[in-house]
Amino acid sequence: MKVLIVGAGGQGGACASILSRQKEIDEIILADLKEETAMKVAKNIGSDKIKTDHINATDPDDVARAAQGVDVVIDMVMPWMVQYVMKGALKAKANYINTAFDTPYWDEFLDGKGPEELTLSKEFKEAGLTALFGCGFAPGWTNVLARKFANRLDEVDSIKMRIGKATILPDEKPYDWVLRPWNPGWSPKQALIDCASSTYALEDGKYVEYPPFGGMEMCSFPAPVGELPVTHHSHEEIYSMPSTFKGVKDVDFKYYMMYQPAIFYAIGLCSQEEIEVGGVKVKPIDVVSSLVPPPANNIFAESEEALEYADKTAFIELIVEVSGKKDGKTVTYRANCPKMNAPGPELVKLYGTALVYVALPLAVGTLLLGSCDMEKGIIFADQLDPDMFIDRMMATGYPYKWKETVI
Repeated sequence: MKVLIVGAGGQGGACASILSRQKEIDEIILADLKEETAMKVAKNIGSDKIKTDHINATDPDDVARAAQGVDVVIDMVMPWMVQYVMKGALKAKANYINTAFDTPYWDEFLDGKGPEELTLSKEFKEAGLTALFGCGFAPGWTNVLARKFANRLDEVDSIKMRIGKATILPDEKPYDWVLRPWNPGWSPKQALIDCASSTYALEDGKYVEYPPFGGMEMCSFPAPVGELPVTHHSHEEIYSMPSTFKGVKDVDFKYYMMYQPAIFYAIGLCSQEEIEVGGVKVKPIDVVSSLVPPPANNIFAESEEALEYADKTAFIELIVEVSGKKDGKTVTYRANCPKMNAPGPELVKLYGTALVYVALPLAVGTLLLGSCDMEKGIIFADQLDPDMFIDRMMATGYPYKWKETVI
């Protein structure tokens, strides 16, 4: 199996590292606008399966050139570039996968379109190809778990997703966390755009719009994350799930309040409108995002001691809750999922990187695209067989455990 990875940043590089260790993979073309970035990542991985290339992800012809002869094009650039990369994959007659998407798909879902009516879905179907959307952590892992629970129900009424995060440092005094540097772990600019965007929730079968940081509630996560404020957050699941989970009436996604981005948003630093400062025109969001280390710096740089320290101090919790009817009774299934990037040192031995929470589900989706006869056109992670997906993920040796409860 031969794949092209478009984008050698934090998650693209991690995906290359994971895939290079899978027996199904014969060749990986790791391509980036800056080929030196791809070369640096490839050198760190140290696999003879990896070749590098320069690519302009906004030029479908250039994507098609790089994708000649590949089975799957893995899109790991900005979500607004999805159509460009898809067109290149289509021209090269390759399947396609991403972890995130936005324009024009969110608007098309809001207009009531189903997956088969989305832009380029018909073209992929007619070409006998599959475009697998949203196959990372969230969306991705969230969708797989939701489908696993939905399959146990006669009808699905609601799907709720919550993400919480806590950093607990030894000997830290109250409110010392205010001075911690902010780093989302993925594209800083995209993270700020997401935080500053209004969003939606499906309520009683209809979309309701919320402003940035709207719908605040307190959510109780397992210790040590504990109780945190969460708010509606712009995310792919709230758009795709109403189409793929038939009959669902309520879908929402809430993220822990990131205090620094909330302050940036409140004072206008997430704005993409140019302002003049000292005779120079700048976009406030570019100033902020330029001060945050790029995610590519996080792929391979951590020492074993740093990873062990992160395991003891940095915690993330995901809750996926699906409610519905079974034999006439109301039943709720809940998954409590701890941080997927731990234990760091063990993950590095398995995959060459500990940054697996997005990259491993992406790699699994890629392997399934190359080995399974999937529905053609655009599909989503929750349209895959969840048991097959989980079995393949765990077959990589992933030492991950989560808790499932029935209410």
